[in-house]
Amino acid sequence: MSKEEYNNILEAIDVLYNYENLKRLYEIVALNNNELIKFVMGERDSLIKNSLSVVGDKEAYYFHYLNVNRFLLNYLSSLRTLIDHIESAIKRKFGNTSNEQKIYKEKLKEMYDKYFSYRFFYKLRNYSQHCGLPIEEIEMSATIISENEIKPEYKVEFKTKDLLDKYKEWGTNVKKDLEERESFSLFPLLEEMGIIIENIFNFILNSIYKSRILKSIEYLEQHAGHLKGTEHKVCIFSNIVFEDNGSPKYFQTLAIPFDIIENIGIFNCT
Repeated sequence: MSKEEYNNILEAIDVLYNYENLKRLYEIVALNNNELIKFVMGERDSLIKNSLSVVGDKEAYYFHYLNVNRFLLNYLSSLRTLIDHIESAIKRKFGNTSNEQKIYKEKLKEMYDKYFSYRFFYKLRNYSQHCGLPIEEIEMSATIISENEIKPEYKVEFKTKDLLDKYKEWGTNVKKDLEERESFSLFPLLEEMGIIIENIFNFILNSIYKSRILKSIEYLEQHAGHLKGTEHKVCIFSNIVFEDNGSPKYFQTLAIPFDIIENIGIFNCT
């Protein structure tokens, strides 16, 4: 192949691996969200039953409290990592003042202005780094409906007075949001954030990366697609170092990611 073809293949591979990296970060956010919900749903009923006993198991409550905070901290961290990593990737590829960077910042601003859950979680990550665990208390109770029926209740809520007293860097918008609420539940915010993050991710893929991804797929299929097989991987040499006599001294193999290409339609890139 020519030097131009070689460089084009390396560029196409790089585009697809960058896409895969962003997709993995997105999936980590989704997994952290789902794990938190799954954990709570799995333990909620037994904890409520325990809370109705005369003595109760304080150790069980304590570890539940720790794990809810652990899962939420993981979620907040992965959420911020995804947002910041996308921005860094766009800056590295297109430049700090590029139109692509402008598009991304405008999308984030739209989400920040439109959704309380987005701007609150964005600030809550900073709060949890500087002021303590995001969840202060988990409430469990039961209401007697009839002789044979009890209505259990499990709450993970934020108390706005505590948030405002402990942290002064919420910003004008979030501070106003908090002042308008006495308390609010975690779970509706998580549900809404799942929709928001999916919206952001698909928007970025389609508005910034889609044309480059499809162009890369087309180029790799045209120049290496005939080499695909079920029993082997198709690779290209990279970072080649030669001896003084011209013979290869060192090289790396870079797999052409046909597996990524096969699954590329998952996030509306086709």
